Amino acid sequence: MTLIKVVEKKILKSFDDLDYDMSPTPEQLTEIYDNGFCGVIQDKPAYYSLRTSVSRFYDAFPQAVGIGKGKVSLPFKAALALEPEFGRYESQLQGDCVSMGTRNAGMIDYCIDALFGETEYNGRFATENIYGARGHRGQGANCATLARYVSQEGVGGFLVRKKYTSKDGKYTADLSRYNPKLGAGWGPMTPTWVNEIAAENKALRVFSVKTIDEARDAIAAGFGLNVCSGYGFSSKRNEDGLSEQKGSWSHGQCWCAVDDTDYAHQKYNGPLFMIQNSWSSWNSGPKKYDQPDGSYFIRPSIASKMLNAGGAWCIASVRGYNRELVYDTMSKVAELSKD
Repeated sequence: MTLIKVVEKKILKSFDDLDYDMSPTPEQLTEIYDNGFCGVIQDKPAYYSLRTSVSRFYDAFPQAVGIGKGKVSLPFKAALALEPEFGRYESQLQGDCVSMGTRNAGMIDYCIDALFGETEYNGRFATENIYGARGHRGQGANCATLARYVSQEGVGGFLVRKKYTSKDGKYTADLSRYNPKLGAGWGPMTPTWVNEIAAENKALRVFSVKTIDEARDAIAAGFGLNVCSGYGFSSKRNEDGLSEQKGSWSHGQCWCAVDDTDYAHQKYNGPLFMIQNSWSSWNSGPKKYDQPDGSYFIRPSIASKMLNAGGAWCIASVRGYNRELVYDTMSKVAELSKD
């Protein structure tokens, strides 16, 4: 059975079951999405293209090794301080989860720097221009493709929610409110004039993350991750704000907190990662550390499998607006965390 037929018949159970050697060609990928598949499919060329042009997190940040060890790191609190509805705004209405995960990951570093005076906070980031860059007209996207778009390697970046006009005055785009049809209609590539504006606010660094230690320390450094996987989770959180793995989603989501305390290690055998979903207030149950609506922690064993699949990208050093100083705020992120 061909890969296209596997996906069309929804026999493919997990993003993580899709070995790189059987991932689709660009032509097959376009056909799969055009035939109506709305989720995440591993894109081998996109993954290796970005992987060869960006560093692993520890390779670029050796000083970050171990900075999250034994701590609760909560960088999402910077986003909540500036966007009290972070987590429950803009419930996903298209197959644009990866653009939402990319946006939310970028929001973490942007909000931290704004909170500590490194840049101005001009408002929430949009998703439409990111989703438009997915490379095809159908629904769904890939984490590597959209991470590249907002990176120095790509043609775009982040836009805040407002109305935009092209430099020649011929075109306009209203991004002041979430408009899923706009981003869907822009595929396979966001208009050049929009990209030119977005490119003024890039993620200056994007890193590949494949281990739970790297993910823990990247989050402790104040960076968000966008992670694509095939793992689904329960809509009920337990007493620790954790959801058990349940079912299968072809989905991209933002990781923006980690609990590496002795309690987490003793009860769950490792750090717990908090995932911010893009479905607004879709789940229920107890919360911990003031986690946002729509979020949940996951077990370390599941986190490790998700990261090992190769769909995790750290979105770091978002340029922001009217930035006067350019240095990392890792030492200040501790103010948002707990020992």
